[in-house]
Amino acid sequence: MYELPIRRLRIFDKPKIISHFRNLDQETLKSRFGIPVGPEFVEFYLSGLFDNATLVFGALPDSHLRGVGELHIVPDSRNSVAEAAFTVEPAWQDQGVGDALLSRIITAARNRRVREVHMLCLATNQKMRRLALKHKADLNLITGQVEATVAAPWPTPFSLAEEISGEYHAMARAILSWPQTEAEDVG
Repeated sequence: MYELPIRRLRIFDKPKIISHFRNLDQETLKSRFGIPVGPEFVEFYLSGLFDNATLVFGALPDSHLRGVGELHIVPDSRNSVAEAAFTVEPAWQDQGVGDALLSRIITAARNRRVREVHMLCLATNQKMRRLALKHKADLNLITGQVEATVAAPWPTPFSLAEEISGEYHAMARAILSWPQTEAEDVG
């Protein structure tokens, strides 16, 4: 399988993020938020997505946003902790998108000296549990949910280069796949 392009999303990507969340079915939204949610809740949630110390990443396997990963860094935490969450459109699940997003989130956390990345999922969410275990997470059952904790190692020049390289490759791919207009085709 090819390397999935994952890039950091910015405030100007918000329309793409909104569109992504609109493409999610009820089961995927329930898996993301832990409870059934409606469009109003999702809209409210997304309205504050870039307000805090949150890094947002997007998976663009076909030049369209198919997965969103979030790293919420807990401000003033004594142990340098963060929470991770992500969504993948149903048609793109089981194709490595979640794995690529989680890898990128862990690298970003590591490079910001976050020591622990926490994720919550429903106890019935076997895909998330397997993904967390693949990334060597400790799993703890908490009243119908599973808390996964990934220990992030200290940053290194190589981990910094990995993040920069990933960003560069995703941007280069976006530029190369930019849609051409008729005027560009004629020239």
